[in-house]
Parts: sequence; structure tokens; C-alpha cells
Amino acid sequence: QSLDSRHDSGHHLLQIAELSIGFRMYDSDNHSFFRAPKKDRWMIEDLNISVHEGEILALVGASGSGKTLLADALMGIYEPNVIVQGTIWFDGAQQTAASLTTLRGRGISLVPQSITHLDPLMKVGKQLLANTGRGRQLRQRLERINELLTEYRLDTSVLELYPFELSGGMARRVLLLTALLDEPQLIIADEPTPGLDLPLAIKAMEDFRRFANTGKGVLLITHDIELALKVADRVAVFKDGTVVEETSVDSFASPDTLRHPFSRQLWHALPEHDFIVMEANE
Repeated sequence: QSLDSRHDSGHHLLQIAELSIGFRMYDSDNHSFFRAPKKDRWMIEDLNISVHEGEILALVGASGSGKTLLADALMGIYEPNVIVQGTIWFDGAQQTAASLTTLRGRGISLVPQSITHLDPLMKVGKQLLANTGRGRQLRQRLERINELLTEYRLDTSVLELYPFELSGGMARRVLLLTALLDEPQLIIADEPTPGLDLPLAIKAMEDFRRFANTGKGVLLITHDIELALKVADRVAVFKDGTVVEETSVDSFASPDTLRHPFSRQLWHALPEHDFIVMEANE
């Protein structure tokens, strides 16, 4: 594996070792509902990735492959029947589900895939204020909110709206603003660009790059490898619940420098390569 990246210190902001995530379910396929035994269905198995200070790691895989499940687990968001095994460190300290919960908005921020993460009963302005640099004065917090609203082409009238009054693209921009306002050390961005037009999607990627350049980190979880390659330092190719290849962005200059067949499929699927689909065994 090539682990080249832009970081200088080598300090891990996030380190994941042998992480497996699954669901404990009733095996109703072969048994009646009331007699069905429980079985474990693993969605992610033996995942090993890290994000260093000053870098963006893009975790790239197909939609529905379990990437959002990983993002939720890293934020300490678990459904009652979820099973999590493995080890997670943040900034050198080993974490538990409880400690990851306390880091939400206080070290780690999430740009979630689903706009349902916005509180449906709270106006946008109050939600943004709640996530704006808790050590800042109210005036400074409002100034920062207005700066980002302008950058992302959102009128100040948005602050008086409830989430259900936003379009899908507006809601995604609000979610992005919420993470950027929080001043975290690490951003986990789970499919942050769908619903954004291309200029705004590129701007979001550039903002993640600037954020990482200040010595912080971004785990960019996406199926859009084309955008990811514009800003990431390393790419972890995710397939069938695990990382099949982790390499530098430079390796995507040619399929010959990619080791795994699925990574080469991703290369051939890029628009400049004519969307050629290769067989998995090639």
C-alpha cells in the first residue's frame, strides 16, 4: 500500500483499527417469527484507516455500501441492534461510544448525508447559533454565520425558516455550514455534495481543503471519486464492507499504479476515461 500524504508530523487525528459493524437480527428466513433465533449480519468488516493532521482522506465506494453506517459509528450514533467491534482513537485517545458522543461538536463535526439531521422544530438561525464557536461573543458568531451565508449563496431570510421550508440544496448547504461553524479538529463529511450544483460542490471541496491545510483533518465519505480526487491526499477504496486499497491520489494518474481491480474500475469510470467499465477479474 502507498500511504503517501501531505502531513508532516504524522500525528493521527483519527485512527480506526479492525473495525467491524453489523446488526443483530432475527433469522426469520428459515424459522417462524416467534421462534427465530438471532443472527449477526456484518456490514463492515476489519476496517483499518487513519486521518492525519493536515490531510483529507477520501473513502470512496458505491452508494449503499455501508459508508453512512461508518460515519454514524464514528459519531457515536448507534441503533439499538448495532454491533461494533474494533478500536477507534481520536487525537491519540482511545474512544468508546460514550466518549465519541461527547466529541460531537466538540472536536468532531459531521456533515451528514441525510437532511433529517436538522431539527424540524427549530429555525435554521437557532441551529446555526448553537454550533458557532462556543467561546465567541454573540456578535462574532453572527458575523461568522453571515460570512458563510454569503459564501454559499444563502439569503439571511433562511435564518427564519424551518428545515421543511428549505429546498434540498439549501438544506445541504445549511448542514455544511453547521459543521464549518463548529471549529472542529476533524470533519466527517458523508456524501456532502449531492443536491449542490457543480460550482457549490467544488466550493465545498475547496473549503474542506482549506480546513485541512490549517492542520486539521477531513474524512470525506463519497461515491464521487471525480470530486474527491481534486482535493484529497489519499484514497481508501471501499468495497464489500472493507477497504480493498489505500493509496495516494497520485496513484489515480494511471490504472497501472492501482493494485485492486475495483480501484481500476473506478479509474476507467471517470468521465475523461470514457466511462469504460472493466470486468472485476481483469
